Amino acid sequence: MKLQTLLEKAALYNSDFNLVEEAESGRRSFIKRFPIDPLREMTVEEYADTKTKDSFIYWLERKHILAGIGGGNSSKFGIYRAQNGDYCKGYGKHKVVLEGEILQEEFYALKEGIIQAIMLAKEDRISELSKLELPLFNMVLLKILNIYVPEKFFNVYSPPILIELGRELELRDDLLLPQNSVELNYEVLNSLRKQDVFSKWSNQEISIFIWDTFAERDKMIDEDVSYWLVGHTYENEGSIREYLLQNNRIAIGFLREDLSPYLNEEDMNDIIIEKEDSTAGQKALKQFFSIKEGDFVALKSTFTRKVDGKTKSVLRISGVGIIKSDAYDGYEFSESYGHLLPVEWLDKEENEYIGYGGYRSTINEAKNKNVINIAFMQEERGQDSTISKPESQQDNFPNNLVLYGPPGTGKTYHIVDRALEVIDNKTFVELQADGREALQQEFLRLTKEERIHLVTFHQSYAYEDFMEGLKSDGAGNFIPTDGILKRAMIEAMYEGVQNNTNNYTEELRFEQLYDYLVTNGIKQSIEFESKTGGKLIISHISVNENLVITSADAKTRSIVSKDRLLRVFRYIRLHDIDWKNNISFIRDAVGGSNQTRYWSVLNWILSKLDEEVEEDSIEIEGDEKKAVVLKALNEKKSFDFTDVKRHVVIIDELNRGNISKIFGELITLLEEDKRLTKNNELIVELPYSKQKFTLPPNLYVIGTMNTADRSIALLDTALRRRFVFEEMMPNPEHLESIGDEIDVEAMLTVMNKRIEVLYDRDHLIGHAYFINAKTDEEIISIVELKVIPLLQEYFYDDWEKIGLVLGGIGTSKEDPYIVYKEEVNVNDLFKQRPSLHIRALYRVKQKLSTQELMAIYD
Repeated sequence: MKLQTLLEKAALYNSDFNLVEEAESGRRSFIKRFPIDPLREMTVEEYADTKTKDSFIYWLERKHILAGIGGGNSSKFGIYRAQNGDYCKGYGKHKVVLEGEILQEEFYALKEGIIQAIMLAKEDRISELSKLELPLFNMVLLKILNIYVPEKFFNVYSPPILIELGRELELRDDLLLPQNSVELNYEVLNSLRKQDVFSKWSNQEISIFIWDTFAERDKMIDEDVSYWLVGHTYENEGSIREYLLQNNRIAIGFLREDLSPYLNEEDMNDIIIEKEDSTAGQKALKQFFSIKEGDFVALKSTFTRKVDGKTKSVLRISGVGIIKSDAYDGYEFSESYGHLLPVEWLDKEENEYIGYGGYRSTINEAKNKNVINIAFMQEERGQDSTISKPESQQDNFPNNLVLYGPPGTGKTYHIVDRALEVIDNKTFVELQADGREALQQEFLRLTKEERIHLVTFHQSYAYEDFMEGLKSDGAGNFIPTDGILKRAMIEAMYEGVQNNTNNYTEELRFEQLYDYLVTNGIKQSIEFESKTGGKLIISHISVNENLVITSADAKTRSIVSKDRLLRVFRYIRLHDIDWKNNISFIRDAVGGSNQTRYWSVLNWILSKLDEEVEEDSIEIEGDEKKAVVLKALNEKKSFDFTDVKRHVVIIDELNRGNISKIFGELITLLEEDKRLTKNNELIVELPYSKQKFTLPPNLYVIGTMNTADRSIALLDTALRRRFVFEEMMPNPEHLESIGDEIDVEAMLTVMNKRIEVLYDRDHLIGHAYFINAKTDEEIISIVELKVIPLLQEYFYDDWEKIGLVLGGIGTSKEDPYIVYKEEVNVNDLFKQRPSLHIRALYRVKQKLSTQELMAIYD
């Protein structure tokens, strides 16, 4: 959103002070329960025992104070209590049980870190927070700081919103990263406060305005389901809440008549109007019969209450669940309780929300995004971890992975997740809570930074594109040019020499300036000043491409070699020599004579370095990062890949290329133990550039493979041995809520069973073909334009098999099948009856309806 648009909306915005006060009241209640001074005395039980429903992390996540921090798992709090009572850190395979002194030491460090973070924030030393390396997710730390230092932060923790605001407010680029969301929140708030429209707003007002305007939390809401608030109090019978929770049901009491006989009627609304007199009852029954399987439901009651002397509306939620059957399938009738539907209760805890009353009807469909989030979006339903997937094990991620399966199974979709998991799993888990768009934004950012490299193989793709090849420079010469893998290798390997890059860069600049003298010194008549003030020039270049230096009278000549001069340069840096006022150090560095002439050339080069000469005055060719890597390899310098940034090469459609031809010597280098710094590291010389090449351990290769193009069994054995293969098959369950009359899940399931029998499992049809469909019309269009052509390709126009996959073959166009057989009248077609066998003609209906698609699985 453009800053100008945001400011215009702010100028017209009317703050809801009930919400402002509620947010601030919640923050104060947290401070009252956990004052800052006694934090140092807090026990691990007070911090992490969620079963008491009164612990520090329970209040952070479950008490609806400020913005939510759902998503991820309980390891986001650093230390948490598992269901079995153990105190732990980490998750999944990295889960570690903490006991005794180790538990106390770990908790003491965590607690001190939190306190130190609060102190740093109070002193505006925000940039130092990252140095604490707290084991907390950013959103958790940000919420803690927002509670204890409310004047410095505001109640927006979503990285996509903060990044977008930061970009519009023209903050530093290095802040616009999910990893920097704490400092980014601080800087965004400061920048917003400088805008006139926000100058008198409280932090809470700004927060609520941002949430309302961006609706970022909408990403947590499934647009394909509805969210229902259903009452549980009958006019003459009181509350039936306990019955509903114990029996996993919702109910409405209007019209105490069993409506089962009418469920198959075409228009239930007409029957409801005919049988129920009251408008409220008609409305409630119509909504009841529109509830579908998968919709969310909450038991609610609304009333008013005096709060701080003011009358405020209150929404009380007494249970949250998911509907298990559509109204027409799961309907039951009870003489005592009326019309019933089955529910799986996710949360039976009672919560109240001030300022959200007004839902007075028996059934209300919640459409206000804030209400949906506070009432339904609590992912931890009395568990020690969220519903979301367990944290992936980044450290165990294979260096080489292939996702393979039939078309449309989501391989390319999931590769975004895998790449982000590899590069920074903590950030990946946090961004999952912000939805798919947040993950895509981070993926694009990393691609632009060249942390992720994407390539698609095809039949003409070659080694020269992937590794290196000779390409024309436009001047009649062919020069070695790096391919995508080599560029990725350089980027990744550079991380391993980062601790020494300053030294390497200085040396490279030094060497480049020396090479410049070799190439241009005579041509440009470059002169060198001696220590005594005399002038020296380059006489010529030796056969070894060293400088031959002479004086103006040309009486003597001396070689100044690159190697010896570089040794002098290193000696100066190592011993911090005052080279401008001294000359004797040259003999100490390399021995021999010609000190004056070595000093003269050295003086010219170092003066250029000190002056930081612009590259356009002295042309320095070559990519500096690449030069650093190659220099380190050539000089056999040590690399350190401990805790370095990770890089990913994504190869889409891996099996469409000639694997052996494209990979070349990489086949061997792919093995994890052959990578740089590993036990059996291999470094090879490339055929075109003659440069050294290896693969670093922080470079990951992830490929996708469509088994309909080529079976995994046909892959090069050497490649199969070096990759981990993960099968991705169709998952029709993802389609259960798509369509009205057409049961896409059933349709795809039976089609794939038939394809597996008639062909094989490599040519099934993936669920992704239908994943974005919403209506029956869209499903029909997908079958017409994508599925049928795909089947034609699979079965080479064998219409009998295609017809079998699609449910059968009709005898005429009127039959409810997609494929039908057309009889040929031989006598009408030919003057003489042919002796040849006349094959049957198969036709495909050009325009399909729900009837034909339902016939596939009925």
